[in-house]
Amino acid sequence: MKRSIRVALLACAAIASLAFAGSALASFAPKIVVSAATPGANGGATRIGVLVGNSDDATAKASFYIPSAYQVGTPAAGTKLGNVTATASAAALGGAILPLTGELDAIAPSAATNAAAAQCGVSPSQTWDLHLTAAGQVLDIPMFVAATAAPGYSNELVVCLPPPQTALDGAKLLSATFTSSAITEPSAPGDYRWTSLWTPYASGATTPNPAGSVEVQGLQHLPAAVKLTVTKKRITTFVRRKIHGKSRKVQIVRTLVRFSSTVTEGTGPAASAVITTTAGGKKVGGASGSFTLASGKSAVLRATAVVDSDSGSVPTGQTANPLADLYFHDLGASGCTPSAIFGGLPCTDATVGGQRLSAIAKVKGYK
Repeated sequence: MKRSIRVALLACAAIASLAFAGSALASFAPKIVVSAATPGANGGATRIGVLVGNSDDATAKASFYIPSAYQVGTPAAGTKLGNVTATASAAALGGAILPLTGELDAIAPSAATNAAAAQCGVSPSQTWDLHLTAAGQVLDIPMFVAATAAPGYSNELVVCLPPPQTALDGAKLLSATFTSSAITEPSAPGDYRWTSLWTPYASGATTPNPAGSVEVQGLQHLPAAVKLTVTKKRITTFVRRKIHGKSRKVQIVRTLVRFSSTVTEGTGPAASAVITTTAGGKKVGGASGSFTLASGKSAVLRATAVVDSDSGSVPTGQTANPLADLYFHDLGASGCTPSAIFGGLPCTDATVGGQRLSAIAKVKGYK
């Protein structure tokens, strides 16, 4: 497919006046994951991932509430905010999963995006664009930034999607991961809870299903860091060796290196972390251990902590990359704290965003 298609996504006007009188949960189990664009950074850019199941009802509208402690900038139109990866199921291609790649850009409002915002029921202060490509085609998904009066939250990001029956190749968005340099993490240590409101389309229909709306949360523990502690001890032994035909006692000096690592998130220890330690590129242990260095030798010790990453990653459609993919720890519904702003809607899932952290120490052996 060679043609280029640009789509300004308009959702049904009914979305703007949803009534949450009841809950008719069919098959709709979205997740949101919030993490750092640069693992271990303090006050850096934010990375966000979302995903729904292939068999779930299609998403009509999703609103992501940003905690007040985060700073939301106002980048100029044309500014690239970060990269995007996504996947979509294409009905026209037999349900094949399409990988999409692109970028998140700040754009100037246009007649098309203003109309989309009005039908989405939002009055944006900024308009961003998820600019994606797949199989030679272009897909632009407006993302609106709007102020919110919800207690504890300063802004919300709102996306409205068309029903798959009217989308490109019958595409149903399944996942997306994007970075926004315009959303800056708080520098104060703490546990920060994002929340989101999701509304699906009725199964097989082109109309939203307000009764199927759910709340979904994503936690971010800030800052996250791994601390590597190293001690060394001089070990001296003597051996007999023949030197110039005579047996002589020779002193052998080695260095015993002991190490241990701890991972902290927010104001306490990490709940889920796997630590691997290497010296000179070779594994010497996990969170703790020891090894010896020959006389005068040195080694670079690296502790790598994979934190909150035991439940999987947000699908990208690309070859799996543990160094780049957005992993998470799934807390399930029990990890949710239902928000009063949603009037009693079920809170169906909460995650903790994963990170890959590292600490380095150079160790010089005794001579």
